[in-house]
Amino acid sequence: MQQEKIPTIIIVGAGIGGLSLYHALIKNKDKKVFNVKIYERESSPTDRWQGYHIALSNYGTKSLLNCVPSSIASNLPKAMPNSISDVETHGITVTDQIGNVLLAPPTKSFKDVYEIAKISRGLSSIITYRNRLRDVLLEGVPVQWNKKCIKYVETQEGVWVFFEDGSQEFCNILVGADGINSPIRKQKLPELQIVNYGITHVSADVSVPKHLMDKVNKIHGNVLIRKTLGTEGDSTLMMTRLIPIKQEQNDEKNEPHYTATLVYSYPSELDNVDVESDKVKVDDNDPESVIEHVKRLIRTLRPDCELTDLLVELWDLAPKTIPNEPINFPLKTYNPVQRRMMRDIDPMSI
Repeated sequence: MQQEKIPTIIIVGAGIGGLSLYHALIKNKDKKVFNVKIYERESSPTDRWQGYHIALSNYGTKSLLNCVPSSIASNLPKAMPNSISDVETHGITVTDQIGNVLLAPPTKSFKDVYEIAKISRGLSSIITYRNRLRDVLLEGVPVQWNKKCIKYVETQEGVWVFFEDGSQEFCNILVGADGINSPIRKQKLPELQIVNYGITHVSADVSVPKHLMDKVNKIHGNVLIRKTLGTEGDSTLMMTRLIPIKQEQNDEKNEPHYTATLVYSYPSELDNVDVESDKVKVDDNDPESVIEHVKRLIRTLRPDCELTDLLVELWDLAPKTIPNEPINFPLKTYNPVQRRMMRDIDPMSI
């Protein structure tokens, strides 16, 4: 009797999604065995910046734990540290532009990622260091680096995958986990449209000194997701962990610092409005000009108050140049501050 050939799955993209799928397939090989290969366009794990803080819900953490083996699960606290009792609360507050609380939904408390995954009702979330999560998920995965997929060809036997370096690989199932600009998605669904929502985001990872974080906590409390809504269509978002980080830069005060992701969102049409005081042209290749643009918009669209001053002060912490050695940046990750359009797929286009 001829032995059944083990089917091959190729995953293109070694981000959080691709790596989670890889682990899930390997973990469940007792149900179905696959020969799984994973390819990544980056040249190494440290080749490119890996994203801002993210919030994983109780349902998301449960799904993640179901995907990964125990060896990976035991290391997840490296990416999503245990909650510090009486210091930080995993939740969200939404305030108006002067700091009045509009929304503060109740959430269930938990001590770690394993406990939040057991919460079956309601919505809770844990702030996660995205770059560290990717590092944890990379453990034990034989990623083939510097392999950018450019196209595929389907045959009766399976799929041929072609890479930019001229090589090609055969598989039975091809999975595109390579982001919104995926060439696999563009080839498979060429009619699928990407739409702009008319909203521009500017995001930055910053290192916040304690005296500023104390001001933030005074307005929002010790919750880890803080959102403010303006009356002109703009909003701010701050995600943080109240866990001091090591400062590699000189700090004469030896003051504790905390990681935070800042996001400023505003109607994209405001980029086309001439502002009399705007004497500096906004250049997305020049982080300083983008940061100054954000500060001007906040000053222009928000009232003169303590919260407005605080938001401007926080944005002033964002790196205004591209570090020569990003690895030495306090957060260990760095992406130049740029304007980005909020985009998504239009499911009605197919």
